[in-house]
Amino acid sequence: MNVGGLAARTAARELARQRRRQTVRHVLARSVLYALATGASVLCAAPFLWSLWTAAREVPVEESVRLLRTTAYGSWVAHTLVVGALVTVATLLLALPAAYALSRRRRGGTVGRIVAVLALAPSVLLALPLSWTADALGLGGSLWTLVLVEPVVTVPVAVLLFGGFLRAVPVDLEEQALVDGHSRLAAFLRVVVPLLRPAIAAVAVLAFTLAAGDFVYARALAGTHSTVAAGVPARLDHGTVPLWRALQSGVVLVAVPLAAAAGLVLERVIAASAAVADRT
Repeated sequence: MNVGGLAARTAARELARQRRRQTVRHVLARSVLYALATGASVLCAAPFLWSLWTAAREVPVEESVRLLRTTAYGSWVAHTLVVGALVTVATLLLALPAAYALSRRRRGGTVGRIVAVLALAPSVLLALPLSWTADALGLGGSLWTLVLVEPVVTVPVAVLLFGGFLRAVPVDLEEQALVDGHSRLAAFLRVVVPLLRPAIAAVAVLAFTLAAGDFVYARALAGTHSTVAAGVPARLDHGTVPLWRALQSGVVLVAVPLAAAAGLVLERVIAASAAVADRT
């Protein structure tokens, strides 16, 4: 009995040591992961944090009033909202059916790779030929030209995002709707679309952010009908130091609502990603 009890205690101590080692390794791994994530977040947020610090500490109220009076900041904000809203609607209307078709076709992989290449293509490569085309058609310097061109950036990205969620939706649900007498379009609208609400919200915020923050196309195509992203740098070329500080507050006023909207959607995105992981 003593020998058996000693062996049992030794095994228990060894098991406890192994668990402690696993716990230490787990804590170290998580600590390194959190440290890297924190560093990356701070690095990405550094420009915005600098603008926020400048706006909070160095911008008097008079300079903010000067910003509104001496620049077209109000028009820039209005143009940004109009372009962002219209591009978001166009992106959803174009990307969702395209992603659905690609996810349900057996040979959709080739087209999907082409879409991925388009999503990775730098917008600066297309800005010059699109600007020439817009001028040739008499559309240069128009806000509507920007609305027509921005989906070139947002739609491929949205198709890729929607494709991941659509592949996780069981085809059996659509087939059951077809058996019940619904058409393919009705099955898509009544069965698939409700399951994609978190993805639709995430893509909408992303499309609005990309359209509102785009500098290249807005600078090349919009002309005087500029957005905040293009108008602020253009005005800095002619501004003074106090105006530069005031414009930082203008950047913050636009960035904070976008960040808040992204934060509201973040929980839904995480929940949708977890659902996709469970299904796959």
